[in-house]
Amino acid sequence: MGIIDSFRKMKEKGKEGEHSTPPRRGVTLAEILQDKSNSHLFGRILERDGQQDLALRLKEGKVEGDDIGLLEEERLKFVEKIEESERIEKLLTEENVIAIARNHPDFAKIINLLGPKKAIKAIQGQLKEICITDEDRFKAISEPIEEYDSYKNGEYKKVGEDAEKKCTAMGVSQQEYLDALTIGDPAEKEKALWKLAKGKHTKFRTALNYLTGKTTENFKGLQDSGVLLERSIVELDKYKEDIGNTLFLSISGNDDMLNALSRELVSENAPAAESKTGFADIKKETFNEKEFDEEWEAEKIDKDYDSLGEPEQELIKSSFVERARSHYEKKNKGKGFWASVLSAFIEKKISNKIETLH
Repeated sequence: MGIIDSFRKMKEKGKEGEHSTPPRRGVTLAEILQDKSNSHLFGRILERDGQQDLALRLKEGKVEGDDIGLLEEERLKFVEKIEESERIEKLLTEENVIAIARNHPDFAKIINLLGPKKAIKAIQGQLKEICITDEDRFKAISEPIEEYDSYKNGEYKKVGEDAEKKCTAMGVSQQEYLDALTIGDPAEKEKALWKLAKGKHTKFRTALNYLTGKTTENFKGLQDSGVLLERSIVELDKYKEDIGNTLFLSISGNDDMLNALSRELVSENAPAAESKTGFADIKKETFNEKEFDEEWEAEKIDKDYDSLGEPEQELIKSSFVERARSHYEKKNKGKGFWASVLSAFIEKKISNKIETLH
């Protein structure tokens, strides 16, 4: 390396990021299109946004200048939706799902049939698609889960930590405190809390605490903490019940969810979702013009095309073209967005061939 290049590199080193690759959020579009599952989901975004023509230009390899900005917008939408769904997926842990099932009998039936791991896999397998295709439904699922997580790791956790600090300050073990709180008889519970409030001190210290009101303060603190612990548990259970209700309704009222659960139920290694047509699948598919021409020549011979008048020839031509269109349409029907793009691509090719038939 010459002195001028070394000098340039030293100067560039001081300019943070000025000559480095700009930071990118999420995967590249090339990576998305190469992955079957991701390209299927990206196709759903293009379909939702009415970008069929853009998808067709991708298939044809004829991206235009204005498409660069459009594709980046769609890529960022894809990344955002994947991040949203994955954030919720991470909250659907085995521990959380079991806790939710305990508070919702109908959701518990699903867990009992599949087990928590398979149920989670089936639900997670559909969340990304729901996030893209049905934002309101995804919001109905995600909001109670996020609220539950926020409460559990916020106020609920703080109540527990405060109670633990009180026990530590009094020299009381957590188990002793819990044993006192779970006494059914109110009078016996109060007696047990007073005993704990006195603490484990010398007789002199115990007497001093009583005279200065410290024992009463301790008792009140333990009593109040017990009430907060009870309320927090009830509140957390309400969140669990809400999630269970939302998940059960989302599963029982959605064919894709039910199909995912069915696959998990009967298979040890069930796919996360049905196999969909991805961009890579249609990229290698093309319109076989040679085969089309050969079939047309065979059709002409079979119908004695050259001996007929123009009206009859037009009818034969129209019938042949319609059969060709129908063949490709049936082949790709119901296989997802990219299959419909392939159909549009072939339709375009067939339309261009019509004028060459004679």
